[in-house]
Amino acid sequence: MDYKESGVDIEKAERLTEIIRGTVSSDNIGMFAGIYEHPYIPEYALVACTDGVGTKVIPLINKGLIETIAVDLAAMSLNDMICVGAQPLFFLDYFATHSLDVEITARFVKALKDVLAKFNCTLLGGETAELNDLVAAGHFDVGGFAVGLVKKENILRKENVQNGDVVIGLKSSGPHSNGYTLIRKLFTVGLLSPNDFNLSLEPTHIYVNEIIELCKDKSIKVCANITGGGIAGNLERVIPDNCTAEIKKENIPPQHIFSRLMALVDEEECYKAFNMGVGMCIVSSPENVDKVMKVCEKYEPFIFGRIVENEKGSRVRFG
Repeated sequence: MDYKESGVDIEKAERLTEIIRGTVSSDNIGMFAGIYEHPYIPEYALVACTDGVGTKVIPLINKGLIETIAVDLAAMSLNDMICVGAQPLFFLDYFATHSLDVEITARFVKALKDVLAKFNCTLLGGETAELNDLVAAGHFDVGGFAVGLVKKENILRKENVQNGDVVIGLKSSGPHSNGYTLIRKLFTVGLLSPNDFNLSLEPTHIYVNEIIELCKDKSIKVCANITGGGIAGNLERVIPDNCTAEIKKENIPPQHIFSRLMALVDEEECYKAFNMGVGMCIVSSPENVDKVMKVCEKYEPFIFGRIVENEKGSRVRFG
């Protein structure tokens, strides 16, 4: 089974991105977060991003894991925001439900406020909508919008990357919030066990505090949040045309859930749909590797590869 069979067509999404790129005519299209400059704050840039939890929200609702939904929603935007080196400032949420359940909605808002506070980010407000003709009974969907701030001279740019730099991987907590249409399909048809399915629902790791600490003394050059599109699809967004990230799959710390998915889905498809155990990639100069390893210790960092000169036209290559 592949992602397209389960209902998600990544190639269509890529074509749409190219259409949007031409329509909007913005340098932000294709980046992890949008960068906005204003003359009132000449030394700084505002950074904004938005995202949701996707179809992972369905089993989380069914199992009553409301707090996990809040963590995942915060993670999807904040992990993108730090890829340009920005400190999150505030967050707004959108909660669309079939009919309002006050207890569940209050649990979600409290959990969202609490998780954002861990990263010095304020839950500024939001919107709750009852859409009983649109959202199925017993279900809801959530979206998030985050704004941050970064000094212009500290923006993480792919132009900083050069031959000889090191790619460091940070372990994920599982599939995070990507590929769940396929995961749910595998479970529904009986190919994925209930235990394995539950294992896939772990809350997303949020790497904000560690990345911000590393940005303070410019210990990293770029980082890539590994979400939809997989390792190569996201890492290539921060690699310049004259370089290639040569990475080694065998260095990824094994996780049971990905071993099970690899037994059920073609390997190439797995690496397109899932993070395969790598939640974040950091590119650093060799002399800063030890510091990155120490600061990110809780995420079991590992040497994932090297930056080499681009000789074959590919910005990411599995070596």
